[in-house]
Amino acid sequence: MKKLLTILLMTVTLVVTADAQRGRGGRNLPTNESDEYYKSDEARRIGDQVLLYQRVTGGWPKNINMAKPLTAEERAQVLNDKERQDDSTTDNGATNQQMLFLARLYQANKDARYKEGFNKAVEYLLSGQYDNGGWPQFWPVMRDYQIHITYNDDAMVNTMNLLRDVARQQAPYQGLADKRLRQRCLKAFDKGVECMLVTQMRDKDGRLTIWCQQHDRDTYEPAPARAYELPSYCPMESASIVRLLMQQPNPDARIRQAVHAAMAWFDKYKLTGLRIVRTGPWASMDGDTRLVEDAQAAPIWGRYYDLKHCEPYVCDRDGVPRRRLEDIGHERRNGYAWFSNRPAELYPLYEEWANRYDPQHKVSISLTTKGANENGLIELFRQPEKDVRDFDAVVNAGESIQAAIGKAPLKSDKPFRIFIRKGLYAQKVIVDRPNIVLVGEQRDSTCIVLAETEETRTVKEYNGQPVHHGVVVLQEGADDCVISGLTIYNNYGTAVEPGNTKHQMAVYGRATRTIIVNSNIWADGNDALSLWARDGGMYYHADLFLRCPGVDFLCPRGLCYVTRCRFYGDSRAILWHDGRGDPNRKLVVTNSEFDAKSPTPLGRYHHDSQFYIVNCKLSANIMDRNIEHAYKGRTADEMAKEGKRLDPCPWGQRVYYQSCRREGGHSGWLADNLSAAPGSPEFHTVTAAWTFGGQWDPEQRIRDLWDVIAY
Repeated sequence: MKKLLTILLMTVTLVVTADAQRGRGGRNLPTNESDEYYKSDEARRIGDQVLLYQRVTGGWPKNINMAKPLTAEERAQVLNDKERQDDSTTDNGATNQQMLFLARLYQANKDARYKEGFNKAVEYLLSGQYDNGGWPQFWPVMRDYQIHITYNDDAMVNTMNLLRDVARQQAPYQGLADKRLRQRCLKAFDKGVECMLVTQMRDKDGRLTIWCQQHDRDTYEPAPARAYELPSYCPMESASIVRLLMQQPNPDARIRQAVHAAMAWFDKYKLTGLRIVRTGPWASMDGDTRLVEDAQAAPIWGRYYDLKHCEPYVCDRDGVPRRRLEDIGHERRNGYAWFSNRPAELYPLYEEWANRYDPQHKVSISLTTKGANENGLIELFRQPEKDVRDFDAVVNAGESIQAAIGKAPLKSDKPFRIFIRKGLYAQKVIVDRPNIVLVGEQRDSTCIVLAETEETRTVKEYNGQPVHHGVVVLQEGADDCVISGLTIYNNYGTAVEPGNTKHQMAVYGRATRTIIVNSNIWADGNDALSLWARDGGMYYHADLFLRCPGVDFLCPRGLCYVTRCRFYGDSRAILWHDGRGDPNRKLVVTNSEFDAKSPTPLGRYHHDSQFYIVNCKLSANIMDRNIEHAYKGRTADEMAKEGKRLDPCPWGQRVYYQSCRREGGHSGWLADNLSAAPGSPEFHTVTAAWTFGGQWDPEQRIRDLWDVIAY
């Protein structure tokens, strides 16, 4: 039975690994071919290109298919890049796989060039090690999180394994390094083991646990990397560390203690009765990833466990941890391995290791007992809870939201947090001061509803300033407003004049740096969410349901980033953007879904605008038609006769798509063309930070306020 279980676990792991490799788009070199292959002309051609790509540092960049034949222009660019010192790395297998390929080539051909390139790479690996034994993932030039000790994606483990094998002259590294270099490799390996022992984390009671993906190079504390890689307990990388430690001959007391503790943690926090179901290719919009119940499933582990509750979580590019896969966008949900069975591979190995080296302290582990999620140790889908003591004002059903806003300072650089309890609030809300944070108790049952058009405004002036129509109005100067957990509905076209779809703003704003998240924004008429700062503002929206039968119901002026939103229209264009005044102004929509009651255009524009639609799904009711000028084909004279002005839009049509899908297909307009956008950005760089060009970090503000916003 144990042998069968081991085979099954290996099979699952191979499947997961194969998927991951496919996700790298063929960037791996052919390092596992027969010995005869490396004598071929094709292998030597690839070897020459590998040497061409080798930087002056001795290392290589990542995520490049170095086996692909180069054009003359590409070869010239690679030669030009050889002097770069900022992209050599061990991330994603880079440098290690090139070294393995060169080693196999050398053994087959005895070409000194391959040996020379290999030894330069060994020197590169040795040069990156810190005095404490750790390695960063990039060097010699580093930025941001690249300076941390990096276990992520096995970067440091892969480096150490290679150096150990070189030192021991294990195949295919025989004869490549002289005795002195082999001694240096062994010394570096031993220092790396010391670093692993020092960085192993302890829980609040002082017990050894496992490792984070990154650790601070000075304090050894768990450290963040990319936005969705937070300081955490990280079982997948930790399993690779434990495997390396168990391979040490004659392990001393510290290594034995480290292994026992990590295996105890793995067993304590395994997840049972759950299985990952992945459909479609890796990271494809044609598939999805789900966590489903399955009583017969083998144990799995989360990629990350938070440091507070030791519970697994997932995370989007906004850096906010969530408990459910469906709470993050399609791109991260399907383009990252959030769960793994890697620690399970260690169970039979540990049994043999512990019996041999330290049976006295062997811990009891089992792949057949219930996991932490089933035995009550953790709350797998823990929901965030708000504490009213974290708020500056509380509004109960029947009370005035406006009165609570009036308690805030007229000018303040600190957030004034208002908690609105469940209920129906038939009132207009005017925000006339900065840093107001409005948080509803529950988005579907905390409702602000008002029927209003321009002609039927209930409030025309407030504190001496004119007030636009709309349910929630952000006056000029009401900057840094945050809205979360609310339903905001202008129901004029239902409650007063059925079928009327004239301008019926749900939210209207003249302020900048506006954040609206986790809310329903509904209107029965045009321009439901209208943020129109006079000189172009900055706005951020996430996890919204926008519903409107009118036109242009998301219509920002300036810079706007939208993610994980759901749009539902009815026959009239959904998106609109005004980017006049600055060619960098744009509307960016990522990881969102568009649907409609009837055939509906995705969007239109009247003025200079710029649209980026990335990783979005469109239903069949979104018309097979690109976003175009609303008056395409009409002349200025024709427009003038109707009392309208034609803006010629000198910057032209600027509409960019990447990884979008429409049910029923499309006629070509939805094809990927992000590379044609200014700067040719890659899809993963189209983020809020990129959108606002460093002028504003709304996601950091959300993280700072997460205790009160949490949803």
